[in-house]
Amino acid sequence: MTTSKAADPRHWVLLLAALLFAANIWGYDLWAPDEPYFAEGAREMIVDGQWAVPHVNGVVTTDKPALFFWLIALFSLPFGGVSSFTSRLPSVLAAVGTVWLTMRLGTRLADRRTGALAGLILATSFMFWEKARWTQIDSTLCFLIWVALTALVAFRAEDADGRRAGLLFWAAVALAGLAKGPIGLILILGISLVTLGIDRDLRAWRRFSPVRGPILFAAIVGLWAVIVTIAGPDSYSILEALREHVLERGLHGMHHEQPWYYFFKVLPVLLLPWSGLIPGALLLAWRRRDPSDRFLLAVVIVVITVFSISVEKRELYALPAFPAFALLSARFIAHELGWARSREVSVHTWWLRAGLGAVAVLVALVGAVLGIRYGDIELVGPGTVALLSGVVLLTGLSTLIFLWRRRLSLSVASLAGGFVVLYLLAAFAVFPALEPRKSARSFAARVATLTAQSRAAGERVVAFDLGNLPEPLAFYSGGLYTVETNDLDRLRQHMVGDAEVFAAVNSKAVERLPEDLTKLLYVADRILVTRYEVLVVSNRPAPERTVLSDWLAAPAKSP
Repeated sequence: MTTSKAADPRHWVLLLAALLFAANIWGYDLWAPDEPYFAEGAREMIVDGQWAVPHVNGVVTTDKPALFFWLIALFSLPFGGVSSFTSRLPSVLAAVGTVWLTMRLGTRLADRRTGALAGLILATSFMFWEKARWTQIDSTLCFLIWVALTALVAFRAEDADGRRAGLLFWAAVALAGLAKGPIGLILILGISLVTLGIDRDLRAWRRFSPVRGPILFAAIVGLWAVIVTIAGPDSYSILEALREHVLERGLHGMHHEQPWYYFFKVLPVLLLPWSGLIPGALLLAWRRRDPSDRFLLAVVIVVITVFSISVEKRELYALPAFPAFALLSARFIAHELGWARSREVSVHTWWLRAGLGAVAVLVALVGAVLGIRYGDIELVGPGTVALLSGVVLLTGLSTLIFLWRRRLSLSVASLAGGFVVLYLLAAFAVFPALEPRKSARSFAARVATLTAQSRAAGERVVAFDLGNLPEPLAFYSGGLYTVETNDLDRLRQHMVGDAEVFAAVNSKAVERLPEDLTKLLYVADRILVTRYEVLVVSNRPAPERTVLSDWLAAPAKSP
């Protein structure tokens, strides 16, 4: 019996995804390291009117291309400026779009129920939900990758004309490149070629807009290159940016060096609450050898392999594989529940029950000890922690009960429903409560006030070994651009001038300052912000300022 359009479960899943991703994204500040970086870049685009190349903290940045900064800036213009809401909105919309594409693919590969289930699994997967609410490129990149892959699948299924599907494919590849550089091209082409190669169908490229598609790609990327050449700063080089942030990062790493097995270690956590389904889902896909399964396996293998080869790794790099994990898991559940059109290949139900049961036990245990082990209980409050603990414990226990009674569909629903409630509690209760520990707004206000007269006289503030704090400082102060350095000679040169000047210094870096310099500096303020303790020092004495050398010798005091 065909499901009526009004009762299409995919509509409800899409609505739920939008709620989970957008809930209270305006209710707490942007948190370092990544969020203020992108928000500040967009704010400077709007304020300075320089849209060709991103610049952050007043300096041109080669870290990322311009597309994501453009999106934040464009969404912010109607609201009068960049905010938590407008900077997170591109990620929310991209994630909702990815859920929609995943459900469409699930429907094409199986049926509406399987498509809706895949969307539900994706929307409630921990890392996908988290990155959907965060000011980071990866949600947008994931969406663009799956736009391209959906076009390829539609073409191969003969649901779309090869020329039009090919143009959409290459347009998505180009935009992925403008979002995060060549990695979008590498992943999309890698997945596509591996899929076609396994299916012995490489000749399909001849019908997939083989000339106009690459021309469209070159035109989109080339247009930005022309704009950069004409309107960008002379110091900016696209080739140098590619060398530094693609080649050097991939081969040698810059900030996040990890071993080759890193993703095998983190994925079981990032895929919660569905990670227990992955072994059975992969086994079924391997045994069934269906073209759809081969495609999904190719996505997972290419994404994980590419980033495992790279020296630099972060957990969010695996995000483009999450729709494939969701589709594999949904097809596994549908197979075991008898929704599948063919049951010629079987995987023992034990794989499903054991996977769900293992996660349920883990969830129940976490719920039981959450209130005891939670590190920031003094910020969140015992009432909220008790509520979180109760929800987690109830989710685990109810899932186990339904499994015991052999009600597989209800056990899946229990796990999904529990995490929906948990995510909403996190969005409305936990994240706002963590503001004192996570937000740099107060830090920026204090530094701006302390340094106001010095800056009015034309002096700059030095940020010494502050990691990612200059970006939130610039954002929440409305444009206090610091001179970032880790060079002791540069700090000394700045602080020994005739005028009163200031520097914000990581307290851990103070210990390596030479003794003669510590005797010349005065501690104007001590601020705890995110994971840093920052000293604001001046070269002039004032009431309530302590000589830095005396401060170092005195017992530590709470900021």
